[in-house]
Amino acid sequence: MGVELAPVFAMDRRAPHPPADKSHGTQGLEEDRVDARHIVSIVVPTFNRFAGLKRCIDKIRQDVSHPNEVIVVDGGSTDGTREWLTTQNDLHPILEPRREGAVKAFNKGFRATTGYYVMWLNDDAYPLPGSIEAAVAMIERPDLPGLGMVAFYHNWHNERNVLDHVEHEGETYQLCHVRGYPYANFGLIRRSLLERIGFADERYYFFGFDPDLSLKVQLDEGLEVIGCRNALIHHDEHRDDRKLADLSVGEQDNAKLFAKWNLPEPGTYPDPAADYRKMLSDRGLL
Repeated sequence: MGVELAPVFAMDRRAPHPPADKSHGTQGLEEDRVDARHIVSIVVPTFNRFAGLKRCIDKIRQDVSHPNEVIVVDGGSTDGTREWLTTQNDLHPILEPRREGAVKAFNKGFRATTGYYVMWLNDDAYPLPGSIEAAVAMIERPDLPGLGMVAFYHNWHNERNVLDHVEHEGETYQLCHVRGYPYANFGLIRRSLLERIGFADERYYFFGFDPDLSLKVQLDEGLEVIGCRNALIHHDEHRDDRKLADLSVGEQDNAKLFAKWNLPEPGTYPDPAADYRKMLSDRGLL
């Protein structure tokens, strides 16, 4: 971006001013709504993970009470996924002729959404009961006018880059940061804002789009990304053949992310966790 960035909690911690477009706040809820029957659009890319995808869909069907639409983007699966998708009347499948990467798949799904809100899941993940409802309730709070995206907490494989965590039924769910900035590994965002920031950046193949999306919300739009401590995602993070094959490309994605945003180097900024927790406490979000 060509400018030096400091971690968000090392800077002035006043809430950012929302843009003049009121559709990003609760004031524009009715005028910006496209289809009230589908409040939340859930986008799930998949490739040769039939069992995991079925579990994801089953959990959504069982545990999400909010009106929703589920858009599944299949990248040319050969394990029965495509055939199954065509028999599911409550899903909206997009069948790619070949796999083009998760980011392009997400964007195909994002562009097909009709809901007022959009969120995304991996095919090895699913929301816990009440989580989507909690995220929607948070983004609609009138006392959070600068909230651009709600981040779900998810079970994470290590302690690096953890901004906050909650315990639920013996499991730890965490919210991460990218060089001091909160980011949504899984997020909920108004569709109007997602469109405005240009969806996901297709320079990434798989690993960089979610922190990049969070940085666009915060640094380009002046809005906030805050985690909802009652919105939890179970994520297996499978290291199967598909994931292992993507790791080298993922390293390239990370390099693109840091080059694009000119983020501070590790160890050059204070640990943001304490300030983040104080912000949550000050706003009654703990």
